[in-house]
Amino acid sequence: MKPGYEKIIEPAEQSFTARMVNRDSRPLLSQAWHYHPEIEICYTLKSNGRRFVGNQIDDYQKGDLVLLGSNLPHGFTTEHKCSQIVLQMMPNFMGDAFFLKPELRHIHSLFERAKQGIAFSDKVKPKALRLMRKILAEKGLSKFMYLLELLQLLAVCQQYETICPKTYALEFNETQLGRIKIVYDHIMQHYTKVVNIKEVADKLNISEAAFYKFIKKQTQKTYTQIINEFRINYAGRLLMDTEKSVGEICHECGFNNVSYFNRKFKQLMQRTPENFRQQYANTAS
Repeated sequence: MKPGYEKIIEPAEQSFTARMVNRDSRPLLSQAWHYHPEIEICYTLKSNGRRFVGNQIDDYQKGDLVLLGSNLPHGFTTEHKCSQIVLQMMPNFMGDAFFLKPELRHIHSLFERAKQGIAFSDKVKPKALRLMRKILAEKGLSKFMYLLELLQLLAVCQQYETICPKTYALEFNETQLGRIKIVYDHIMQHYTKVVNIKEVADKLNISEAAFYKFIKKQTQKTYTQIINEFRINYAGRLLMDTEKSVGEICHECGFNNVSYFNRKFKQLMQRTPENFRQQYANTAS
């Protein structure tokens, strides 16, 4: 399988697209994993689930604001209805040399950083959302000017995290991306159980030894690290949504040892399962 190529149709009277995207649940990565040459800015108004960008897997929720570079594979999976504001533009939508001008060097730098994907902090989100709503509502020059204002806002923002490591340095290869999607889909269907390495290696028509090397090269992580990320993210949902004990959640997520589960949970979430649940309860009350 190859990642889906999404053809973005630009309105004849516009140099970029701005739209509200509403969809029902989309639980599988095979329904979401795609790429396109346009840079994308995405603000989640409603929903929560899992965000896949390049070789990274993260949870996302209402208020998620990300910038995704040209041809960077991505997809949002969720079991809930989703509403997002999506802006998409070619890197050279203003001409090949426009963003090389000295006054626009910050935006040029932003587009370079976007190759890794960027997730922005809460501090910049309220103003970014107001600008994105104006972009949706306006027409003509006003619409374009609000886009430039948004790009400048994101370009000078210091509170952000790059999503993929620099070492990812994606050289776009449809065959390799398609094989990674096969791996992720297999894990999503089986991560709460014992995941048979041979089964997923067979899907790629390679040996188990070659599979381990492939995963490490493509994701900068071991297969065990990837599975543990899925399991810990699922554990977080159970800690928030159920009253099950930590031991019960440990085994339901696919771990066999509570001490190991606690250690891995703390590594990924920066807190113990008990502290995670308590902090959520304090926030929700």
